[in-house]
Amino acid sequence: MKRLVIISVIFILVFIIASIITAIIISFTVVKPTTEAINQKLAEHFAKIVRIPKGILPPNIGFDLTSYSWEMETIEKEVTGIKFSYNPAFVRNQSVILATLEMPEGGDVSIFNKVLGAVVSDKQSLNSALDIEKANLSANQDAGYSKINLSIKPETKQTIKITWEYDKSKLGNDLSQDYAKLAKYPPSLLGIFYGLPHLIIGLLGG
Repeated sequence: MKRLVIISVIFILVFIIASIITAIIISFTVVKPTTEAINQKLAEHFAKIVRIPKGILPPNIGFDLTSYSWEMETIEKEVTGIKFSYNPAFVRNQSVILATLEMPEGGDVSIFNKVLGAVVSDKQSLNSALDIEKANLSANQDAGYSKINLSIKPETKQTIKITWEYDKSKLGNDLSQDYAKLAKYPPSLLGIFYGLPHLIIGLLGG
């Protein structure tokens, strides 16, 4: 009986160790490079709607959200913050990607609207944000989004946030293939695989 217990414990330990090793391998060889490729391709795709300056701080990249922050200056030397973020939709049951350009909390909406022409690269989006009475919020096949949403400051009737909605399945074959690699894993398990490399690298670096 005692021998059976020992064998069972050894079997469980071997199973746990094998599972951990398998998870680490999947994390580093599949999930990490695939999520990095998706973020890179999404950034290239979003260049059709937003100009992200070179030389700014690296984006804050997470499992649920990737965000960029930088400052823009007007001709009059007025400065405003800019935030651009999107959900990468790594999980298989997420079919919609929302990309958002917004003025940080406490910013000056008039300055924000002055710099939109230098930030927004999609003409339809820019015209809609600057002239809300004539806004065209419908889909744009060239830019790839299915619709636009505008958030307006009531007092000034000026745009403080632009949100573009994308159908994840319509972003091209390359991205579809990358998402298919992640779709094999349940959401909770994918989250673990995503976090493992960051945890291990952090422990080794710390």
